Amino acid sequence: MISKTILVIEDEEFISNSIVKALKKEGYGVVTTSDYKTSINIIDGAQIDLVVSDVMLPFAGGLDIVEHIKNSPKLSHIPILLVTGMDRDILYSSKIPAEAIISKPFDMSQLVALVNANIKKAAVSVE
Repeated sequence: MISKTILVIEDEEFISNSIVKALKKEGYGVVTTSDYKTSINIIDGAQIDLVVSDVMLPFAGGLDIVEHIKNSPKLSHIPILLVTGMDRDILYSSKIPAEAIISKPFDMSQLVALVNANIKKAAVSVE
């Protein structure tokens, strides 16, 4: 099986490191960043299979990243999982086109299960 690449966008180093460790243990390739501009450069220039992004980031947030991905025909197939300290219900009611919104603090096994499910779903829709 070809390793899938996950982009983790998180400005809290402890959370980012925890996510990276869990995803690498599952066999994923992981790229990390903590800001909007670097994230967009990576998304536009690399083969990313899924994005895990914090909602609140310096300068521009995860919601701007969602908009960038979902408004691009070339990128709109990429699943996005948002992690947030905000009220999840408010984000869901805003009709954000992310595959899942996970409240901090979260159980790492829940995040990994969502990553696995969305990677499988994306692979099936491409076939």
